[in-house]
Amino acid sequence: MEMSSSAAAGRSRETAVADWHKPLFDDLLRGIRLQSSVYFRPEFRAPWGISVARDCAVFHIVDQGTCWLQVKGVAEPVKLSEGDFVVIPRGQPHTMRDQLSTPTVNFFELVHAHSSGKNGLMCFGGSGDVTRFVCGGMVFENCNSNPLLAVLPPLLHVKRIEQGARPWLGLTTQHILSELNSREPGAKEVVTRLADILFIQAVRSYFEDNVETADSGWLAAVRDRQIGQALAILHSHTHRPWTVESLAHRLAMSRSTFAARFKELVGEPPQRYFTRLRINAAAARLRTGVDTLSAVAAGAGYRSAAAFAKSFKRHFGTTPGEYRDFGVGCPPLA
Repeated sequence: MEMSSSAAAGRSRETAVADWHKPLFDDLLRGIRLQSSVYFRPEFRAPWGISVARDCAVFHIVDQGTCWLQVKGVAEPVKLSEGDFVVIPRGQPHTMRDQLSTPTVNFFELVHAHSSGKNGLMCFGGSGDVTRFVCGGMVFENCNSNPLLAVLPPLLHVKRIEQGARPWLGLTTQHILSELNSREPGAKEVVTRLADILFIQAVRSYFEDNVETADSGWLAAVRDRQIGQALAILHSHTHRPWTVESLAHRLAMSRSTFAARFKELVGEPPQRYFTRLRINAAAARLRTGVDTLSAVAAGAGYRSAAAFAKSFKRHFGTTPGEYRDFGVGCPPLA
């Protein structure tokens, strides 16, 4: 039976989207670099409630029990169960508690007021049911310019117990708990690498689950025939001095139509998005410590080292040379 023209066109569009979204996702995931991390192992007995806010990615693994999570920017509270893994990519204020009506206290005030016990466990709350976590902060290199952190939603939630659950979640979280319990040399470094893997897996799952259904935001832009191709071009050719005019011409669109459509879907003007990509790529080269400033500037599409240095300082608050010597990250979790 021959495929109808509409079905064939639909299949063609799906293939085209796949052609450019996979390299895009690869580029974003490849840019994840965990600079440092901090871990806590709190155990709460009902009633309990905590509030958390930090200028870095925060994650929680539910080791035992259940709780309610509310994140600023997410309309509905989320019920978490044993084995669930959640990430608040930009550290927005959020609360966790046994019941939605339970008052909360600042988590870090609790931590500073209590010493940890065996294997880093900290016990809080009343005398009711137990909920135990592994919590932490993930400080990424270049968090202020990293394009991935800018396009993620305020909450990533990977459920362990559901139809089609991904086996990597249980295996990786169990490995993390085993390392934390072992107290072997290098355990914290191993846990940091495992948390890095968990984050990448969570982001990849988010992409896979939403790329075909998102009706707004960056993933909807990826699916758009013209804006998706523009994103693919920008990510694969960061060294070229793209302008709104040159991109629009490449896509056979008018400058005004392209700029308006890009901003509508992506959430920011194309030139601002591309500048962040270029600066992030340049910062990655600076970290290697082998290229001259002029070479890094040229590789990022800047016509002079002075123009590059000015743009770099505007984004990072420091010069390229200072960044190369000392690095710049996000504020630590604690």
